[in-house]
Amino acid sequence: MTNQNHCSRRLVLGAMSAGVVAAMGDPGRAAGAKQEPRLRWAQGFLLWRGNKGQTIRDAIDNLAAVGADGIEFTPRKGELEAFGFTRETLLAFLATRNMSISAQYFGTATPDTTRKDEILAEARAQIATAHAFGCPNLVLGPPGNLTAEQNNPAWRRDAIKRWAPLWNEMGRLAHESGVVAGLHPHLNTLVETEGEAELALAETDPRLVRFTPDTGHLYLGGANVLALLRKHAKRLSYFHFKDAARPFVRPTFETSLRELGRGEVDFPSVMRLLKEVGYRGWINVEQDKSTLPPREASAASMAYVKGTLKKIYT
Repeated sequence: MTNQNHCSRRLVLGAMSAGVVAAMGDPGRAAGAKQEPRLRWAQGFLLWRGNKGQTIRDAIDNLAAVGADGIEFTPRKGELEAFGFTRETLLAFLATRNMSISAQYFGTATPDTTRKDEILAEARAQIATAHAFGCPNLVLGPPGNLTAEQNNPAWRRDAIKRWAPLWNEMGRLAHESGVVAGLHPHLNTLVETEGEAELALAETDPRLVRFTPDTGHLYLGGANVLALLRKHAKRLSYFHFKDAARPFVRPTFETSLRELGRGEVDFPSVMRLLKEVGYRGWINVEQDKSTLPPREASAASMAYVKGTLKKIYT
């Protein structure tokens, strides 16, 4: 077998193991073995991080109380130590709550591809961190901070094409570490509209870069969320379930965010689609800000998950 064929085989096998699998399940499982749940539910630490006095311990305890399986958490520099944890003690604390880290996030503050080496070095470091935390998913956020001159359709399309090789390389590095990387369209970045998401997915290798959509960002960006998810169902690897209400008025989208089931995103239809295509993997409930205290906002969203969404597909 040539090195090229061996690499392709590894990539295909890796892709098959994440996101969408055959509805019949894994034929390699031993008879009578305990089946893994199709879906695992997490919530992002962002909801707690923005509230004074709230720590990662508070978030984990709040989420454990409402039956979450995990938390999406990308530690900032010095943050773990400020919360009184090391990586090892945080993982041990999560284990006492039967929880784990669902994903970590990587993004850059500039669309300048001349910084390729620096960007890839930062990506390697984040992938190493994700691997050390036993984290299965890496969310690839597009670059932000576009200038007024850059923020026009033609420049954005060209920039997406320039960025595609970098995303592919990040996907390759993640794959080699046992982490699945997924492209994550996001408001106020290079990839935010449905057309830009389509272009970015078309320009990247689906074996290396999967699709990690955020329902709220797509909806506020004007996308037909359900149609986009259906078109790329086989590429789905991870989700941000975010509820929102239009319109989105720049620059902030946070005032448009809602607890799950209190906005305008059609989550029951999304869940029926996931059931139809046999999606398996993590769903992260994401709410950057709320008018409610974090514990109450989290409980409201998870009540909707339990009372409505899990009845459709679990």
